[in-house]
Amino acid sequence: MQPLKNEPSAAALANAALIAACPYKANGETTLRCAKCERPLLVKDAVRTPTGYVCPYFVKARVSSFYNAGIQHYLIAGAIALVGGVVAGVGLRLISSIPFVSIIITLAAGPAAGTALGDLIGRAIKPARGQYIWLLASVMVVLGAAYFAILPALSGLLGGSLNALWGLIPVVGVVVLVGALIRRLRL
Repeated sequence: MQPLKNEPSAAALANAALIAACPYKANGETTLRCAKCERPLLVKDAVRTPTGYVCPYFVKARVSSFYNAGIQHYLIAGAIALVGGVVAGVGLRLISSIPFVSIIITLAAGPAAGTALGDLIGRAIKPARGQYIWLLASVMVVLGAAYFAILPALSGLLGGSLNALWGLIPVVGVVVLVGALIRRLRL
């Protein structure tokens, strides 16, 4: 006895039971499921992990569990970074007045100051971790150092003075400091 052409086979019926609609960005049918919560997902929505493919909701919930900093931690980090930016701006402005070796000292002092400031912020807010503390601290350092390091160089450049190029040495120091700060706070 042959099956009729219009009747689906047993394998097709079993596959149809597994196919579900993907609840994420793209609509489509899929047989792939999240390894943790069993939600259906398309291959392009899946995130590969050592234990299998997981859905974006699971990944988002997992990542948010790592960050537990509150608003008070952000305020502490911002205040420390602002004061550190002012101190760094003054220090870099003083270093830039030393003839001949100012760029060497700036390139050595910038990363050291950024690392020290990152460690200080990390100790002050410990054990909390914030996803965007590095960004807040970077902006506050630049704002703190702007009056002493960035604005004099900018005014000299806009004035057309060739000696204003030496005024860029503190700006280079601030850039290197912020790079070291970001590296320290994001690890």
